[in-house]
This record gives sequence, C-alpha cells and structure tokens, in this order.
Amino acid sequence: MLYRFVSRLIITGMMWLGLVLLKWGGNKDQLLWQAIIFTALMLMGSFAEEILHYQGDPYVLPVVQAILSLGLVFLVRISPKEALHQFWWANIGQLIFYAILFAVRDYRQLGKFRYLWGLLAVSLLFITLVFGFASGGATSWLRIGGIGVEPEEFVKLALLLFMATYLEENEELLRVGTVQVGKFSLPDWRTLGPFLIMAGFSLGLLGAQKSLGTALVFYALFVLMIYVVTERALYLGISLPIFLLVGSAGYLLFRHVRVRVLVWLNPWQDPTGMGYQIAQSLFAISGGKVLGTGLGNGIGASMVPASSTDFIFSVIAEELGFAGAMAVLALFLIVVMRAFSISVRAKDRFGQILAAGIGILLGTETLIILAGVTKLLPLTGIPLPWVSYGGSSILVHFILLGVLLNISNATAVGVKRNKTRGREYAT
Repeated sequence: MLYRFVSRLIITGMMWLGLVLLKWGGNKDQLLWQAIIFTALMLMGSFAEEILHYQGDPYVLPVVQAILSLGLVFLVRISPKEALHQFWWANIGQLIFYAILFAVRDYRQLGKFRYLWGLLAVSLLFITLVFGFASGGATSWLRIGGIGVEPEEFVKLALLLFMATYLEENEELLRVGTVQVGKFSLPDWRTLGPFLIMAGFSLGLLGAQKSLGTALVFYALFVLMIYVVTERALYLGISLPIFLLVGSAGYLLFRHVRVRVLVWLNPWQDPTGMGYQIAQSLFAISGGKVLGTGLGNGIGASMVPASSTDFIFSVIAEELGFAGAMAVLALFLIVVMRAFSISVRAKDRFGQILAAGIGILLGTETLIILAGVTKLLPLTGIPLPWVSYGGSSILVHFILLGVLLNISNATAVGVKRNKTRGREYAT
C-alpha cells in the first residue's frame, strides 16, 4: 500500500513541478482543474488497487503514469489548448483502465470472439476508407459528433485479439507444418488461410488509405507474433522479401511515400521545404546536448512542425537533453520488458500470447516513431504511446494496459490460490 501511494505521489509531484515551471497561457484555470482531477484519479487509483486486492505487476502502471505525466507537461509547454484536451482523455483513459482491470472477471472470454474481432478490424478500416477524411496524406480519420477519431488505433486492439485467438488455436500446426515444400514444412491453406485473408484485407485497406505508417506497425505485429509463438525463423525469412516488394510498390504508387523516402535519404537537399520537418527535428535534438536547454527554454516547441504529435520526442530531447531522452527510452523499455515478463508467467496460452502481443505492439510503435524523428527510418506519422497528442491513442493504449495488468493480476491470484490449496492438502 505504501509503495503504491508513494510512487503515485512522486509522479504527480514531478508533474506539478513541471507545470509550475511553465507558463500556462489563457487556459490556466481549466488546465489547473484538469491537473487536479488527474492527480486525484491517480492517487485514488492506488487506494482502489489496495481495497480491491490487486496483486499483479507493481511496476508497469507507475511507469506508464510517469510517461503520461511527462507527455502532459510537454503538451502544456507546446500547446496549452491541446494539453487541456489531452488531460480530458487521460482522465477518461484512467477510468477505463480501472474498469477493465477490475470489471473483466476472465480475460479468456475475449478469446471466444476471434472472427468477430477480425470482422470489426476490417469494418473499421473500410468505413474509414469510405467516409474518412485525409490528414498528413493518409485517409485515417473519422468525424463523429464534431470530434476527430482515428479508427486505426482501435483496429490495433481488434487485430491483437484476433491474432492471439488465432495463434492459440493453430500454434502447433504453424510450428510443425503439414505441407512439405522442398526442405520446408508449411501449414496448409485451412490453417494459414484466415491469417492471410485478415493480413491481406487489413494491409490492403491501409494501403488504399495511404496510411503506410500504421501498415508497417501491423505488418511487424503479424510477423513478430507468429515468430514469438512458433519460434520458426522461416516466417521472418518469408516476411522480408514480402516487405521489400510491398514497400517498393508503395514507393512507386504514392507520391507522399516517395517524398518521405527522399527526405529521409537527404533532408539537406531542401531544408526549408520538404526537408524542413526532419531538419528542425534534428536541430532540436542536437541542441539539447547532454543535459538539455531546460524545460521551456528550447526552440523546438515552436519551430518543429507537428511538435505535439509526431515530433514531441524531439522537443523532449532538446529541453531534457540526451539524459532525459534516454530516461524516456528506459521507461518504455521497462514497460515492454514487463509485458514479456507477464507473458512468461501467464497461466494459460491465450494470456501468454496476448501479453506478448501487447509488448510487441508497444515496442514496435515506440521504435518506429523514435527512429522516424531521429532519421533512422522515414517518417511514419504514428503517435508515441501515452505521450503524443491524441485521444484515440490514449484510450486504446489504456485499454491495452488494462488487459495486460488483468492478465498479470489473474496469474498472481491463481498462483496464490494454488499455494493455499497446496498447504491445505499438506496439512
């Protein structure tokens, strides 16, 4: 109990220290109330965990809340108006998280709706393609009641649940194979068909939407989950030429993909035009040096385009320096590693695969967006989990967090129950 409350107190204290150091602008009163509600929810959550006997992983949630608090401080720094909206979504996200953590009695029930999850994923992508509007070159947004929603974020959840149920059911056939092709044993069409159809439809629709950053995340999720479950390097070998072929097709078909690749190769060819975004990002990151310019003292918040979304890490790296940037990376690494730890300890195969999938998804998203802003990969336009501005991303990642810790809690409760039964049997 003391650890939970003290950890939340430290995190909220650091957030308030950051907010005090900033100028809040015209939304100060509204931001103040939202920050108070956010703090209250975080502290009350620690009491709820104690009262409702949460026994799962004690580290993931505080680390995520530290990442979220950092993101909120920097959004206040960049755009107080957007920060106000982000506080709203963060508060709603915390409530949804605790509802999933304590209200979902058996997460294994989620595995009963495999084809429903697949149908939901494809339907959301199709509806977005038909009725959505474009932003940043990709048709990936819907307007519902005057609020912009990014269905792709919810598709991540649906595809993850589909993959977990599919892999649990077909694990052995995917590992061993039933059809001999040369030296390799591959699954037959009946086994591999649902996966190929789902992957083809989802990646095809994302390609039609020109949302190639999300397509890259989904492709990595498909490939890595199959590899983790089957431990067959063959799937990695098959996936590489497919990736190169599809990537080349995207380069030839879509102008904005060609622009991003050319800018990635040489942003200095047009640093005030097409290369302006990545050039300013690199200037901001390099300007932070080791310890940074100090919170509120950098120029990246005003000079880097999309600094509240795609390039928020550049602003963090400038004002907190290399040390702060590495600290943020370490926090994400802790979350991913703890997700894999939860996967290893889960009491059933569905829970193991689902937890591993959540870890793969979070790790892939983080790696791709950070590689983009540092010019290791072309820009993709996907948000940094719990940091970048965006309500859809915040809500979906809190749902994923709730499912992950629900698995962890169920595992711990099951272990404790088995030990109790063992002692009773021994006596």
